[in-house]
Amino acid sequence: MSDEFVEGFVHWLGVSVACPVVKATNMARLAPGVVHVAPGDQHLTVDAQLVTHLDLTAPLNSCRPSADRLFASLASSFGPAASGVLLTGMGRDGATGLLSMRQAGAVTIAQDETSSVVFGMPGEAIRMGGATVTLPLDRIAPALRELLPAAREVP
Repeated sequence: MSDEFVEGFVHWLGVSVACPVVKATNMARLAPGVVHVAPGDQHLTVDAQLVTHLDLTAPLNSCRPSADRLFASLASSFGPAASGVLLTGMGRDGATGLLSMRQAGAVTIAQDETSSVVFGMPGEAIRMGGATVTLPLDRIAPALRELLPAAREVP
């Protein structure tokens, strides 16, 4: 994604959801309820101290930022305390990372085919066994609220 696209996406998402949405920055500490979107052409990862990291390493699956890269960092840093959602998209980016998260004990959700504009990414995750649950888009947020503990301690 280009940085220009990301700027517009952050703005649109910010008016569409009931949470603050920001473009991720390097070395920022995550806070509950704040959505961080990777900047254009940079990978985003999160460490066990809830600190973001941006880098320009090689694209994965022809993608930078890569959902696989982010999901792998969440799997290794948080294991079963993490959750991952893979939405509509072309290609397979995110499928391997979602599987890593599931194997680490995280709750993982893939968007179903009917509600997906392009079923590539979630479809591949489902085929690989990376999705704990497959749901239509409008049921994902309610399911996360239901599946996750009501209160989680933030390290």
